[in-house]
Amino acid sequence: MIIRDFFKRCSSLYPRAGLIDQPVQILLLAGLVLIIQSLVTQPALAASELMVSPTRVVFEGRTRSARVTLANTGDTTGRYRISFIQRQMTDTGVLAEVKEGAPGMYADEMVRFSPREVTLPPGQSQVVRLLLRKKSGLEEGEYRSHMLFQSLPDPNATSIQQLTDKSGEKLQIQLIPVVGVSIPVIVRQGSLHANASLSNLQFHPAKDPQQQPQLTFILRRDGDRSLYGDFRVMFTPDGATPLMVTQANGLALYTPNTHRRVTLNLQAPTGVQLTRGELHVTYLKHDQDAQSGLIAENRLRLP
Repeated sequence: MIIRDFFKRCSSLYPRAGLIDQPVQILLLAGLVLIIQSLVTQPALAASELMVSPTRVVFEGRTRSARVTLANTGDTTGRYRISFIQRQMTDTGVLAEVKEGAPGMYADEMVRFSPREVTLPPGQSQVVRLLLRKKSGLEEGEYRSHMLFQSLPDPNATSIQQLTDKSGEKLQIQLIPVVGVSIPVIVRQGSLHANASLSNLQFHPAKDPQQQPQLTFILRRDGDRSLYGDFRVMFTPDGATPLMVTQANGLALYTPNTHRRVTLNLQAPTGVQLTRGELHVTYLKHDQDAQSGLIAENRLRLP
């Protein structure tokens, strides 16, 4: 609507030219898109900032309800629309949006939630309530959708009247980025299991002092449910005690994917060289230690 009004306004400002023809509209629109792409990645000043907790919801066993808390940690009032979207994980862990109508095991039709739109002044919070209603005869397996919390622009700032100066003779372009945060909502039906393994461990030394050495490997999944956990990497120099060189929390491998390529930056303590020792990688249940929550592990000898 705003783009269409933009073109109409351009025509009204320049009546001799008449209505802007389609090729010119395309060029103008392309220019706007390029400008938007170059600016939306810049940090917004004095903007509302949304914090979502928890960062994932899992319905399993007898669990039929859940609560998600939204908090505005910014310094301006924020408006947010809540909806479900479908996402598919790539083999590098990126969550890509799924085209509408694509087949899959989705949870959105089983989960009701309220409210669907909220307005949060700075420092205020709102609870979103989720209620699970499973279908009769639901097939065993894991179902997943992603709950999207999308910021809404100020309606006054997006009015076409606000895009013209007081004389009505010039147009002003005001770009308002619309951002969103999504969390997975998972429904598990039946007795599900998953096993994990870590393979293809490779150490990559830093190429220059400004970079960090890296460890790459493949996380593999077997079973009918997703994986979720924390990585810990310890380095044990020959004849010395183990040292923590990195940790990464909350890494998932969703169904139906069977593997994910993982890259971790390593940070050795001052004075320690990552040579002549052993790297020990552990994948742990979230917020658990190796004694109570070990999912998978592997080791790599460094010359």
